[in-house]
Amino acid sequence: MPPTLLPTTTAALLSWGLQSTLLLGAGWLLYRYALRQERFFDFNRRFLLLLPWVALLVPPLLAATEPGRWLSGWLPVPAPDSLHLLSGGVLPAITVREPSGGPLVGPLPWLLGLYGAGVALLLLRLAGQLLHLHRSTRHFAREVRPDCVLVCTGGQRPVSSFGRLIFWDETAPLTPAEARAVLAHELAHVRGRHTHERLLLEVARALLWPVPFVHLLPPALAQLHEFLADAAAVQAAADTPAAGHFTATPAAYPALLARLALAQFRPDLPLAHSFNSSFTLTRIRMLTTSAPLRRWKRWLPLPVATLALALATSFSALAQATTQPAPPAPPAVYTFVDQMPQYAGGQVQLLTDIGQLVKYPAAATEAKLEGRVMIKFIITAAGKIEAAEVSKGVAATPAQARAARLLNEVALNAVRSLPGKWTPGRQNGVPVAVQYNVPISFALN
Repeated sequence: MPPTLLPTTTAALLSWGLQSTLLLGAGWLLYRYALRQERFFDFNRRFLLLLPWVALLVPPLLAATEPGRWLSGWLPVPAPDSLHLLSGGVLPAITVREPSGGPLVGPLPWLLGLYGAGVALLLLRLAGQLLHLHRSTRHFAREVRPDCVLVCTGGQRPVSSFGRLIFWDETAPLTPAEARAVLAHELAHVRGRHTHERLLLEVARALLWPVPFVHLLPPALAQLHEFLADAAAVQAAADTPAAGHFTATPAAYPALLARLALAQFRPDLPLAHSFNSSFTLTRIRMLTTSAPLRRWKRWLPLPVATLALALATSFSALAQATTQPAPPAPPAVYTFVDQMPQYAGGQVQLLTDIGQLVKYPAAATEAKLEGRVMIKFIITAAGKIEAAEVSKGVAATPAQARAARLLNEVALNAVRSLPGKWTPGRQNGVPVAVQYNVPISFALN
């Protein structure tokens, strides 16, 4: 079973959010200050569509493929009875079973609940907009054509498009040539599947709603869609013989756009591509500019992506180092002394405390992983636990490597967090450091 990409700890969730913000912010700043003014609209459109999914999926993929996490999958599985109680500081094995149920604790459930509520609200809002568009246009007469469905609105809605639907205002004061240019604009939206792209970006926006930069992408994509449709309309006008006062000159189409934008506004449709009320001044500037194309800018995402990925990886490594600090160098120790260290309450209390501290990770349950972890630690001459480390971890397949790492961490943290005090061991009447080993077994119900 492949490892889950969902964060299972609060630190992992916050790290995911920070890395997504970094990646999306770097991409947006690149678009805003280097790409937005350029006229390679199709490249910019693809860049904006890909950017949120990169920010959403790259951080968990980096965490899941971190070097060393999957190495334990190549270790042999120990036999169930291969560990026994020895006289050299090996404690009896502790078995931790999968919990049958119970409430989650800590801030992670609340953070996941808040995130899920935000995603649900945005998706419900999107569904409400789709329902409103359907209800407000279903009574209009429709004409099915080979490449679209023409919906005549009788002047009740502006010229716009959604999916294969083109909402056409037949009362608009347009000459036949102007009407063909406007229709070519809307057909460009239909043929380019611009509605599907907007809906896909809205879903990504819902999934990434805590990242502020994601809310800047939908307007930018809608603007690029208008640029692409304007270019198609100008080309269609250039390929059509002149009719009336509308000719295929560089100023004719922008003038038409300006005239329709200044006309009386009517109720707009949500999610629809409206011809006469979308980024009009910017569209006119793009249609009339003669600045050369700086195609070299299309290579800028490569170094920016490399830098952003390097920073995201650094954040992931820093979070890993923070949650799992390296153990201190162990002192010279004994494995067996005249008087072994004693835990407050005895060995039974020690095993009880470890059993209460160890909780079966949800990711390990989902991966159907069980096994045994051997924890090695030292009781110093001062009666403190030091140099606790995993001497042998849970064996797993490469697909279960992440779950195996969580089992190892849970067992290690339990030993480090023991609440009881230790009476140090003695050799010839002198307190000395003694090494202990404790096997902790994880078993599914």
